[in-house]
Amino acid sequence: MAGKPLRMGIVGCGRAARIHLDRLRTRDDVQIVGCADLNLEAARTLGRQVSADEPPPAFADHKELLAKAAPDALAIFTPHLAHYRPAMDALQAGCHVFIEKPLSTNAQEAQDIVGLAKGRNLRVGVGHQYRLLPSLVEARRQVSDGVIGPLRLVTAVLAAPWLALHQTPGDSWRLDPKIAGGGLLADAGEHLIDALLWTTGQSAQETAAFQDQQGSGLDLVTAATVRLDYGTLATLGLSGVAPASWFEISYFGTSGCIRATDQALWLEQGGSARSAVALPAPTETIDGNFVTAVLGGTPPCCPADQAVDTVRLLEAISRSAATGQVVRLV
Repeated sequence: MAGKPLRMGIVGCGRAARIHLDRLRTRDDVQIVGCADLNLEAARTLGRQVSADEPPPAFADHKELLAKAAPDALAIFTPHLAHYRPAMDALQAGCHVFIEKPLSTNAQEAQDIVGLAKGRNLRVGVGHQYRLLPSLVEARRQVSDGVIGPLRLVTAVLAAPWLALHQTPGDSWRLDPKIAGGGLLADAGEHLIDALLWTTGQSAQETAAFQDQQGSGLDLVTAATVRLDYGTLATLGLSGVAPASWFEISYFGTSGCIRATDQALWLEQGGSARSAVALPAPTETIDGNFVTAVLGGTPPCCPADQAVDTVRLLEAISRSAATGQVVRLV
């Protein structure tokens, strides 16, 4: 594909698609060749965001987009439960795939996507953009280099005003179609879990979890303990009843600790005072990373085979909270 723009189709034309499209349409190496949504008018509206004068064709079915527009890659921004079928159909059609997180809603579907992509030699990138945060990139490097000694404990917290975002004025609950099939854990929790696993370079062995749920089954608060490789313990906390957003991961080793937010990083070694670590400005977006990976023949920052571990841990946490049992992943 050297020298040619990536011909990309979009399926799922809601808010997430609009956010990504704002970045994609500024790139000279991307050409949007079609938009698909069950709501055909949503697909047409997104197409007009690409070009008011010459919008790409709109479709009510992603299969029709694949057949008629023949894209090189398909970007999937459908509700979580609808990630699997467009991804598999796109791979069968010979397309690379970008999927807004999560990869899928269950581990078997996620493995199916990984297996088909591998068999077709196609790339699948997942929208875990926290991997591009300079603070987490540096935290991962320091943990890997042993700056704080062997890792013993990780605490990860994410708070978001999720309750306010998904409540109507009359206090009745509604499920945003973009997160159908899940609550806070399935909506924001993937970012926290992926960041935990990626920065530590470890996978989850077992977990015990509790959730505070509404009558509808939507989770608002989740607390989980996870045993990682090598016996490292991690605690995860997610709250959807916070007045503002907050993200923080702290890494405790035998000779120091690292604290990372989405914007900053601090290091403390051997009992010395905590010091801020200088960080570069972000240089990449998650969708731009995918385009560069496909055109350059390199892996995306979050390939599908790594995103499977996040799906597996999400499943295990939900199962543990539902059953009151420790759930082993291996």
